[in-house]
Amino acid sequence: MTNQFDTKIARLAKRYKGLSRVAAAMNDLYIYGIYESNFPHLMEILNSAKDHIKVVIKDTKEEIEMSGDGLTVRDTEATDPLIADPEAADTETPEQLRDKGIL
Repeated sequence: MTNQFDTKIARLAKRYKGLSRVAAAMNDLYIYGIYESNFPHLMEILNSAKDHIKVVIKDTKEEIEMSGDGLTVRDTEATDPLIADPEAADTETPEQLRDKGIL
């Protein structure tokens, strides 16, 4: 294995991603017909587990951010071209397009 997968940050990122997927899957149980009314005891246990998972996800995210390596779980840079380049949002009015012969 490469050094990238051996680092603490990579392991934490994998943990974060896995726990997030588990929490999302628990939120989607209704798609498969698993409701609180059908399985009250099961849903009680799963809701408790989901609460615990949320705490672990929060702690893992904080630990990743505290590592200081500049790596985060999600890239926070703006990728919207209208935000990155304000001039890209400038559009010509229909009158301007008509005057140029486009309309």
